[in-house]
Amino acid sequence: MTLSLQQSHCSTLILLSLTACFATTALLGTADIADARQRRHHNAASRPALPVVPPVPQSKPGSEPAQETPKPEEKPEVRPAEQFGPDRPADAKADSKPDDEDTAEKADPATSPDRIYQNACPALMNGDVQGEIVPPLAEGTCGERSPLRITAIGKENPVKFAAPITTNCTMAGTLAGWIGDVEKAAQASFGAGIASIATGSDYQCRKVNNGNKGRISEHAFANALDIVSFKFTNGKTTELGSGWKGTPEEQDFWRSIHKTSCERFMTVIGPEGDAAHQDNLHLDLGCHGKACKARICQ
Repeated sequence: MTLSLQQSHCSTLILLSLTACFATTALLGTADIADARQRRHHNAASRPALPVVPPVPQSKPGSEPAQETPKPEEKPEVRPAEQFGPDRPADAKADSKPDDEDTAEKADPATSPDRIYQNACPALMNGDVQGEIVPPLAEGTCGERSPLRITAIGKENPVKFAAPITTNCTMAGTLAGWIGDVEKAAQASFGAGIASIATGSDYQCRKVNNGNKGRISEHAFANALDIVSFKFTNGKTTELGSGWKGTPEEQDFWRSIHKTSCERFMTVIGPEGDAAHQDNLHLDLGCHGKACKARICQ
């Protein structure tokens, strides 16, 4: 019985201790809450009052004024002098032409009705022939848009014509190569170079062999040339009319020229071709055959 009383006494002490602990904790929490409320009230009273901002009036939908379309930024005008270098003198002309007369001119065809449209010739530009381009030729069916007036052929050692010839660019370029073969034949037969060449017909508006009927001659298109004679650098000369059956040197020379001409031109007619060419060697670049690849060598 004594043990039961002791256990009951211990339980009572434990319960009283817990009750006192809870009461102390509650009193401390209440004091902390009151202290925190007092500090918040003090801080709020010490802050200055904020000004009252009136509400901004809002416009009604659809009542906004139309925005002005922004204008594109204007670029300052740039003068040619500012683009390419320092300012020019006031009296300088912006579009002055160079001294070179061969410089190409940029012209509007609409404002240049008199402009003549022609083809440039590489043989003339490269110095393979000497001469100049001349105005177009037009005589009915005959003519050539870009004829040349040639005074000499060959680049390294130009050989002069006794008189200028009129031909097209293709013939001029072929003659420039042909003269090299002639020079070799002259050295082989006469031990000298070519000083000059005498010619017969070049450009002529006519039919073949000056006939009244038949096809138009290649001479009518500045596409043919007749060779008559040569003068050599040693002073000697030879003519086809007498040289074809002349001295051995002349015969070798003219037959060599005839052969090499057949390799370069499309038509070659000499004394053995017909009666009209007893005294001239006809050379042209006319078209023969459907593919323009056939050659006539007489």
